[in-house]
Amino acid sequence: MKKNSRNSGGNRFKILIDNSGYELNNYGDLAMLEVACSRFHREFPDAKIFVFTNAVEKLKKSIPYAIPVSLSGRGQWEQTWNVFGGLHKLIPSCFHAWLERQEKHFKFTFPHFSFHWIKWRFNKKGLDLSPMREFLDVVDNADLVIASGGGFITDPFENHACRVLQTLALAQSMGKPTAMFGQGLGPVSSEKLYFWSKLVLPNLNYLTLREGVYSKPFALASGVLVDKFSVTGDDAITLAHSNTPDVLGDAIGINLRVASYSGLQDDALATIKNALQNAVTKLRAELLGIPISIHDADSDLKSLRALVEDKVVEDAVMLDTSMKVIEQAGLCRIVITGSYHAGVFALSQGVSVIGVAATDYYRYKFEGLVNQFGVGCQIVDRDSPKFEAELEAAIYKGWESADTVRPNLLEKAEEQINLSDAAYGLFMESIDAV
Repeated sequence: MKKNSRNSGGNRFKILIDNSGYELNNYGDLAMLEVACSRFHREFPDAKIFVFTNAVEKLKKSIPYAIPVSLSGRGQWEQTWNVFGGLHKLIPSCFHAWLERQEKHFKFTFPHFSFHWIKWRFNKKGLDLSPMREFLDVVDNADLVIASGGGFITDPFENHACRVLQTLALAQSMGKPTAMFGQGLGPVSSEKLYFWSKLVLPNLNYLTLREGVYSKPFALASGVLVDKFSVTGDDAITLAHSNTPDVLGDAIGINLRVASYSGLQDDALATIKNALQNAVTKLRAELLGIPISIHDADSDLKSLRALVEDKVVEDAVMLDTSMKVIEQAGLCRIVITGSYHAGVFALSQGVSVIGVAATDYYRYKFEGLVNQFGVGCQIVDRDSPKFEAELEAAIYKGWESADTVRPNLLEKAEEQINLSDAAYGLFMESIDAV
């Protein structure tokens, strides 16, 4: 990139942003994407900002200036054995994973040769490879390639994580400045995911992390130099904190995630429902739903229906933007949550949080929030034999201390926003020097 390319006009300067959820059905992921896009839009007001998505209309509604990029071409490009063909059939199956990595490494090292080779191989089959060509062009024509915030570098989301990392590897091979912002790293036991992490993360121009308890050691173990990353907190803090009410709310917010990666299943809901009803009766508080994921597979609305009255669910269904969910969190005095971003939205507005954890994935997330925000964030472990009693005790403690801890939570949020702004600035300086 030329040093003056930042001021060379929108037709020349292009930014490509990968992200955590292509359907835009997770308001936490969407909030992080909105913040990343807004920061680059502010820095490069005339630039074209391209975003990978399958939800064109949702993207236009949330980020009107963003240009949607289809994922069909990347799917064609990533298809296994489209370069090496049937070579894997000639070697023992125990070497197939190794050979697959070699093929992908070959493709991003020699992308244009690989495309023409794939086109030659599949031409006789009449396969339309124009989406693949468009994908390669959008990466090749980009001046920056970015991954916005997420917690996908972890075993439960191995496939998505590898796709994002491989796209960044492709951009790096083409000489593009790359960065990842607001990342939560780990836990990772997958050899495949760790391979791509070690290959890509050290070559980023900059990396920012949600927390330093687990993500920082992972970044260092992956080979990232200490001057190429910083712990800044979650990018969604910027959006949530900007909406902070003048006074603390008086409701109890509730979010639960029933999914394989959360460890919370239907049998846990009855216990949580009982503790919640006791607390509502004792505190005479209103319940508000804080839905984050509306994916069919792990919809927070489905979990809410098993916990609260229909009216609470009906109100939650109306929250169809990340800002509406943030505003709902701001009406609360405490939020009980099984998902990370309901906690982020609340803490960033000075609202105390009780995180319900049942897997290492969520223990990592909530312990990271405790480390970033300190008091005002409690964790209750679903595996504890005294889970229900501990949950009730945490609710009452959070309720009683909410006024006292609010100033500290707001101060911590502001500190993280400043760190995040500074990190984006360091990245901008790094690309100016290219």
